[in-house]
Amino acid sequence: MHLLYVIPRYGPQFMSNETHGEIVRELQKLGLEVTVLSFTTRKGAGGKGGWGKGFGTERVYRLVQGENLFERFLAPLSASLLHYEYFPAMFRGYLQIAKGGKYDLIHVEGTFPLGAVAALASPFVQTPYLITTTGGDLFRLPGQRYGYGQYLLPRSLISLALRRATWLRLNSRLIGRLATKYGANPQRMTPLAVSIADTSFPPVELPLATYRAKWRKTLANQHHWDTSPLLVCVGRLISLKAPELLLEALPQMLKKLGKVQVAFIGPSRADPAKGDYLTFLQKRATELEVAKYCTFMGHIPLPQIKQYLAAADLLVVPSRLEGLNRVVIEAGAVGTPTVISDGAGAAELVARYSCGLIFPTGNAAALAHALTRLLTSPNALAQCGERSLALARDYSAEAVAKGLQRIYTSALNLPSSVLCWNQRL
Repeated sequence: MHLLYVIPRYGPQFMSNETHGEIVRELQKLGLEVTVLSFTTRKGAGGKGGWGKGFGTERVYRLVQGENLFERFLAPLSASLLHYEYFPAMFRGYLQIAKGGKYDLIHVEGTFPLGAVAALASPFVQTPYLITTTGGDLFRLPGQRYGYGQYLLPRSLISLALRRATWLRLNSRLIGRLATKYGANPQRMTPLAVSIADTSFPPVELPLATYRAKWRKTLANQHHWDTSPLLVCVGRLISLKAPELLLEALPQMLKKLGKVQVAFIGPSRADPAKGDYLTFLQKRATELEVAKYCTFMGHIPLPQIKQYLAAADLLVVPSRLEGLNRVVIEAGAVGTPTVISDGAGAAELVARYSCGLIFPTGNAAALAHALTRLLTSPNALAQCGERSLALARDYSAEAVAKGLQRIYTSALNLPSSVLCWNQRL
């Protein structure tokens, strides 16, 4: 099978992009020929244009966006109507590469803009396309400026992309439910969460307990933490991720536990109602009299996040709505369980592996109860940690590549492919 893998950016210079390179490597090990189409700018922000190298032996074509005057002329109009200025350039590049090679299947990362590009190009490209749809593109929430689904024309193109796709690879069943509302066929969907990078796992020569103890001691010395329970909340500081819910849960927890330490990791973003989100959170922590228990880390490099996850007793995911949340699997790789809202797609993984607890979205009292319940039950916490390791192993690059291979086979053999979708959305 010859696969064309289409992704906005591809290369080791991009944060978290190594996971895509690892998937391509594992697909090659399974016997697939993989060609990559990605995109760059005239200044080379995505790498040098034209054919070049990727992470290994795969061939990569990087199309230069805005390469000609006509595309640069169209860019402001595209930005206004489609909320993506390089849409015309992506369309040109997709047609150029998809028509120019003999591919069995095209795998497109993201419903918009690339899924929409594939849909519009489908009358001219005979090769069927498959979309990995992650959720953010599909979200349409009142008062939340998040995702392309909030805009009329992109929303129409998202629907077209999902309806014309030969198959959908979903990050979660939650995304499947959203996709069906856009008109996608539920019999042409397979849920398969994203993989985590090989570097998410501790060094094989170091016992996990030793690794966790090392980083707990190192970070405790660095931040003046003590032996009290440590919670970590990872993600951009935005309303959709609801980090303030954890602040609101703290007073109830403090009454029962005496002391809890919380590390918020992630860059701040501006919110139309709350202003700078970090400032809002700091003010809220002061109002609730919990500021002294909180450390706001801001952005930290991805390799260091693993250290904080290893040091933590629990990962907390209070999101209002989220397609998946890869950090749940990354936490599992270092043996850290999760307490997560039922609005996050990864809640289904936590339930399946029994590696944490789930609470109702937006309910601070329920969050406090779930956290307290695990932190006061050492045996249950340890068992959740062990089961979280199984979750992480099942979403290594090797495991996910095998899952993708099964999806590709289904996408190219539709009469028997419904066997892949064996549970209702």
